[in-house]
Amino acid sequence: MPALERVYQEYNSAGLEILSINITSQDDKQKAIQFTREIGISFPTLFDEKGQISELYHLQALPTTFFIDENGVIQDIVIGGPMSETLLRTRVEEMFNTQGDR
Repeated sequence: MPALERVYQEYNSAGLEILSINITSQDDKQKAIQFTREIGISFPTLFDEKGQISELYHLQALPTTFFIDENGVIQDIVIGGPMSETLLRTRVEEMFNTQGDR
């Protein structure tokens, strides 16, 4: 999460959006809110209280990170973690670089 926050801070002005989805059906919502506050996460955290998002995206492991382009198309999926900040930056930069190719 801290690596996501650093990448978000760097690329948000260029158009990067990050949405964190807490699988609240497997977690405590108040503890999740407290956790994001404690570690200083500024991007939105959404709550999948009934497991609908998990089901829709066929989640099999947590964390799972989806890289979705400006057209809503999933470009990459990284299952598991923690994900290195280098990998995050590489994926984000690849997506920004391919936007101009379309």
